[in-house]
Amino acid sequence: MKTILLSLLISFLFLGCATRPPALPETHAQKLPWGAIDLDISSDHNCSIKHSLGTVLTQKANRYSGHNGTVPLDILTLTGGGSRGAFGTGFLVGWRDRGDMPKFDIVTGISTGAVMAPFIFLGGDELKKAEYFYTKMNTEDIFERSWLNFFGYGHIMNAKPLKKLFRENFDKAFLDKMALEHRKGRRLYIGTTNIDTGQLIVWDMGAIASSNRSDKYERFSDIIYASTALPVYLPPQYMEVDIEGEAYYQMHVDGGIYSQVFMIGLLVNWGEVLNFKKSANTDFDVTLYTVANRKYRQRDMYKPIEQAPFSIIEAYVLTEMDLLFDRSIYRLYTSCKEKDINFKMATIPEKMEEIVIEPTEFNPENMIKLFNVGYNLGRHDFVWKEKVSFHEYDDNK
Repeated sequence: MKTILLSLLISFLFLGCATRPPALPETHAQKLPWGAIDLDISSDHNCSIKHSLGTVLTQKANRYSGHNGTVPLDILTLTGGGSRGAFGTGFLVGWRDRGDMPKFDIVTGISTGAVMAPFIFLGGDELKKAEYFYTKMNTEDIFERSWLNFFGYGHIMNAKPLKKLFRENFDKAFLDKMALEHRKGRRLYIGTTNIDTGQLIVWDMGAIASSNRSDKYERFSDIIYASTALPVYLPPQYMEVDIEGEAYYQMHVDGGIYSQVFMIGLLVNWGEVLNFKKSANTDFDVTLYTVANRKYRQRDMYKPIEQAPFSIIEAYVLTEMDLLFDRSIYRLYTSCKEKDINFKMATIPEKMEEIVIEPTEFNPENMIKLFNVGYNLGRHDFVWKEKVSFHEYDDNK
């Protein structure tokens, strides 16, 4: 009997991998799917960073023509963190209720931050949807465990409930609101990782919502899902790219494996790139707010790991994500300092041992506690972290 079981296990392990949709030819490996932004600052087409982000700056500068003061530009960046997004959502709802949260010109989200970002971007009643997701949903409402898929497809969980949830929420009414804000000169950017090239792909969600394409609802939902699709845990998302009438596909996964937080164009000298009119006020006063769905420099976690493949894999991934978060924050902070951009960060407080949330576990009881921690911080006078120091081998102080 043991021999039979062993043979079956070996058969599973050596099953051929599922055939993926055709990948792009190598000569077209860098081609972007529609909705993605060309980050080459020399590019002038409508899907370029110069057009997308440059339009925001131009409209804002023109709006403040003749104004003697500075031009405020507020940016919100939302990090990864899985179900710990309950903290960031609570913080932002509390900040909204305090009454002095700015209407952000630019919002970026990656991983769980990508789930929060569209609702935060629109604000109003849409915030209730983010609150529901991070306080009412159970793991089984989002994922279905599927061990057999691991051997044939390389992922543990089935994401059908999550994908269905996104499709239901990002409907015509939602995208119409998104398109309206896009026309006003506001931008929502979501990051995914093109695992075929190992590159971060940034998507202009307002431009997608403004498109006349019939498949924009599917593309919008697929991008949000792709940004959350942690490799091995969840299946990847394939993005279609047309080349000479033929359909090819890129494999996109969690943007958080590339960077746990991001903002594009920070180091660009926009005065040399854009043709501001003479009357435009280009004296920008930029503030970048980062709401982190995790602790900064987490070094106090203690959780004995079972000697089992998936337990070890999960512990490895979470450790790498914590380290990547530290590096991502530091990179963002140093970019802000180089360009005299005000940097402000909110994170889960250090002494929170009584509330432990595994990022892959959605437990309403625990998430409500974390949401309330965030809400109370955002609702009252909060002291933002404005300075970040990073040393690989410091004393954790």
